[in-house]
Amino acid sequence: MKKVLEEAKRLIKADKVLAEFTVTADGDELHLVKGDESFARLMRVDDKAQWRIEYFHNLKRWQQIDFTGSLSACLELLSESPHYLYWDR
Repeated sequence: MKKVLEEAKRLIKADKVLAEFTVTADGDELHLVKGDESFARLMRVDDKAQWRIEYFHNLKRWQQIDFTGSLSACLELLSESPHYLYWDR
């Protein structure tokens, strides 16, 4: 998981929208956080190279996004769809 976390950090740092976020690992999950609030998490699916995304819907519950892809594809989707990340709370 350490290599995956480092790759996620590199991808997030390079993205002007996601650069405001920090990525942390919690078991096999990656969490995008801003301050001390979690906004999105990426979870491995059966194929370890594939991930799915959940976002923290109205800061009350996790909502799965109907998308599965590589780590970079998931981060790209989050960057292009900021409403999943509640930038302006």
